[in-house]
Amino acid sequence: MDEKVFERIVTNSIRIGCINTLSELGLMDEKITEKQAHKMYGEKKVKEWRRRRWIVGYPSGNTQRAKFYYRRSELETASRMLDMQNIIPPTLLNRIIEQNGLY
Repeated sequence: MDEKVFERIVTNSIRIGCINTLSELGLMDEKITEKQAHKMYGEKKVKEWRRRRWIVGYPSGNTQRAKFYYRRSELETASRMLDMQNIIPPTLLNRIIEQNGLY
C-alpha cells in the first residue's frame, strides 16, 4: 500500500478512537438529533448509512424536539468507514480477505 493511504487509515482510526473515548468519558455529548446529524454530515449520507445499517436511529421520546437521535460514535465510525472504502480499492480488500481466509 502507498504510504499516504496507510497514513489516512491510521489517522481515521485515531479519530474514531478519540470520539469513542471522549463519549465514554462523558466529555462529549453522545446523542445527536436528526437535524444536527443532517447538518453535520449531510442528509443524503445519513440516509445512506441508515439504509446500509451502519447507524441506528433511536426514538427520542420527545417528538416535539426530535423524532430520532443518533449516537455520535456511530456517525463518526460510519463516516470513516465510507472514507476507508474510498481509500482502499475493492480488489485489494478482496485479496487481503482471501489471504487471511476471512471470507
